[in-house]
Amino acid sequence: MKEVVILAITLIQFSILSSAESNGVTIDIIHRDSPLSPYYNSSMTRSDVLINAAFRSISRAKSFKLNPSLNLADETIVIPNYGDYLMQIFVGNPPTKLTAIADTGSDVTWVQCLPCEVCYKQDDPIFDPRNSETHHVIPCDVITCRSLFIHSCGNGGECQYEAQYDSGSFSKGILSTDTISFNSNNGGQMVKYDDTIMGCGYNNVGNFKTMEGGVVGLGGGPLSLASQIGTKIGKKKFSYCLLPYDYSQGNSKMKFGVDTQTQRTIVFTTPLVIKFPSTYYYLSLESVSINGKLVKPFQNVGNIVIDSGTTLTSLKSDLYDQVEAAIIEVTGSEGVVERDQAKPYKLCYRDGTVQNFPLISFYFFDADYGLHFTESNVFGKVGDFYCLLMISTEEHSILGNFQQVSFNIEYDLDQKTVSFAEADCTKE
Repeated sequence: MKEVVILAITLIQFSILSSAESNGVTIDIIHRDSPLSPYYNSSMTRSDVLINAAFRSISRAKSFKLNPSLNLADETIVIPNYGDYLMQIFVGNPPTKLTAIADTGSDVTWVQCLPCEVCYKQDDPIFDPRNSETHHVIPCDVITCRSLFIHSCGNGGECQYEAQYDSGSFSKGILSTDTISFNSNNGGQMVKYDDTIMGCGYNNVGNFKTMEGGVVGLGGGPLSLASQIGTKIGKKKFSYCLLPYDYSQGNSKMKFGVDTQTQRTIVFTTPLVIKFPSTYYYLSLESVSINGKLVKPFQNVGNIVIDSGTTLTSLKSDLYDQVEAAIIEVTGSEGVVERDQAKPYKLCYRDGTVQNFPLISFYFFDADYGLHFTESNVFGKVGDFYCLLMISTEEHSILGNFQQVSFNIEYDLDQKTVSFAEADCTKE
């Protein structure tokens, strides 16, 4: 199940709150580079963080498998610890607390399980399904099992899954259902979802971190946790509002089953494009504006994936080259440094040579307003230079989380739309 996980929205410590709105659920999520993250390395400079983010984004873009000619079931492949957010979940009854990678580019949720054939070292206790009163194995002859790309029947007729990754990592185990809960800071209550489909991994090998007990899939497919929670709540909708990664006064928020755009003044909505694989959230980017000058991609239907697990926006090389040329046309070439002086960034300036960088906006199909980025969303200091914080790719274009900061973004899986609104995420 090369796909079983791609993760990366990657999140940690999230205290989930029961919401008064539509019985929805609100989760605190944390970026891997946040001072509140277990990944946090105080010795790393902002430049170090941005360079690492660029290389993670390049690897992430290469891992996306978007070729429908392969005629494969919905799947994704990724190196798990390239995810950007972590999430704390509780599995089973009684519950076992785990920290997992979460991602809008993945569907299936899985955790390490006892008794392990082979398991990587994990900080949290490994989940033992034999101790859970609500754990049930899914048979291999049901449609849920057959929908998995790599599946087989065990000796007892159980559905066996396999998740494979381009790093050589993998997870193998049994598809099952159990209670998945979230910790609430509202009187210490737990928000529980029974009969949630998940993978119980008994053979897990590869490039996993000790703080990562598994993967939480938040993609667009029916097996994702976002779809399952939405079905249980009665509204297949979720949203998040991302804070800058270095914000230390609180966490970003993710909400399930709640209308978050109705009271906002400026909101624009664009349809999701349904294509292979259904896990990914495809949008149609019609143009990029650089101080009002529009450049357009050669193909504009379902041409960009919005992904919380990718840090920096990746643009197909033909579009990236147009954007870069338009920026230089506005700023002038003075101060532009030789390419690759701050690898892997391409367009960089000597610090202080540009006083006013252009306003960059993305315009999507059927939307009457643009996604207007602040300068800090798209330009930043990398070493001795000031660089465009987007990367060129020969793969698919991806709208990364760095450019999603300070926007409330709502996914409506029933209406097949994504909505954007500028927001003060510190007040969400």
